[in-house]
Amino acid sequence: MKVLKQKKITMFYQPNKLIVQLVFIIGFILLLSACDGTPSGVLSQKHMTEVLIDMHKTDAYLAQKGLNYQKFSLKAPYYNYILKKHGISKAEFDSSLVWYTKNPRQFEEVYDNVIIKLTAFQKEIKKGKYHPVDSLNLAKAKVSIWNKRLKYTLTGDSARTHLDFEIPNQGFMYEDVFVLKFLQRIAPEDSSKNQRIILRINYANGKIDSVYKTAYHDSLLRRYTFRFPAIRKLKIKSISGQLLGSAVYKGKLNATIDSISLYREFNSVFQDSLRKIVQKADPKNYDIVPKPIINNRNIKPSEKIRNGKMLKPQ
Repeated sequence: MKVLKQKKITMFYQPNKLIVQLVFIIGFILLLSACDGTPSGVLSQKHMTEVLIDMHKTDAYLAQKGLNYQKFSLKAPYYNYILKKHGISKAEFDSSLVWYTKNPRQFEEVYDNVIIKLTAFQKEIKKGKYHPVDSLNLAKAKVSIWNKRLKYTLTGDSARTHLDFEIPNQGFMYEDVFVLKFLQRIAPEDSSKNQRIILRINYANGKIDSVYKTAYHDSLLRRYTFRFPAIRKLKIKSISGQLLGSAVYKGKLNATIDSISLYREFNSVFQDSLRKIVQKADPKNYDIVPKPIINNRNIKPSEKIRNGKMLKPQ
C-alpha cells in the first residue's frame, strides 16, 4: 500500500518537473537573446553587425565605381535596398545607430565582428571566389590619356594660382571611368588659401560633372586618387581639372605635384552599343552633318525638302 502511494506521488510530480524544465529552457533562451544589453526597438548586436557589413561592402562597391563622389540621391537606392533586405526602416537603423554610439562598449563588440567578417571576405576575394574568369571582363582596357608633364614644382617665382589641365576627347564614351592619381606636398609657408583639387568631365552640350578634394599645406606627402565615371548618356568633349587651385594667393607658392597619371578604363566590346545609346538619348547634339546647299529657284511650292532631299507631293 505504501509503495502504491509513492508511485502516485511520483506520477503527480512528474508533469510539474517537466514544466519547470521547460520554463527554465525558455528563460535561458530569452536570456541569451537579451545578453547583448540592447533595449527594445534597437537592433541586436548580431543584426547590427550584418547590416553594417552590407553597408561597408556597398561603400567599397561605390568607391570602385567612382560613385562615392556623387550626390547622395544617386547612392540612396543602394542603401535603401540594404534596409529592405534586412527588414528594417531607416528610422529603426538611425535610432539603433544613435544608441550604439552612446554605448561604445557594445559598439566596439559589433565592429570587432564586422572587421573579422570583412577580413575573411577580403581573403576570399583575393582567392578569386567572387571573380570567375569572364571573357567580357578580359575585354576591359586601361589606357593612359595623360599627355602633360609628370611633375610640377611651384615656387615663389611661379606666376600661377591654378595648375589647370585639359585632355580633349580621345574616343571617350558613356560609362568610361577616368582615374587620376598623383603625389602632392604643400609646405606651410605656401600663401594660398582654400586649396583644392578638381576633376571634371565636360560634355558636348555644355554640361559638366565635377569632383573635388581639399588640399592641405602641412608638408605631408599625400597620394590622391580620383575614380570618376561618365554616368551621363552624352557625348564627352574633354576631361579637365586642376591639380592644384586656390581662391586666394598672396604671392608665395611652395608646392610639388609628382607622379601624375590619368587613365581611361573602358570595355572595348561595348563601345559601339554605348555610342548608339548616347546618340539615341540626345541625338540632336551629336554627329550633326551639315545639310547641302540647294538652289531653291526651281522648287515648286508643293515640294518639300527633308534632310537635304527633295520630296515629291503624294
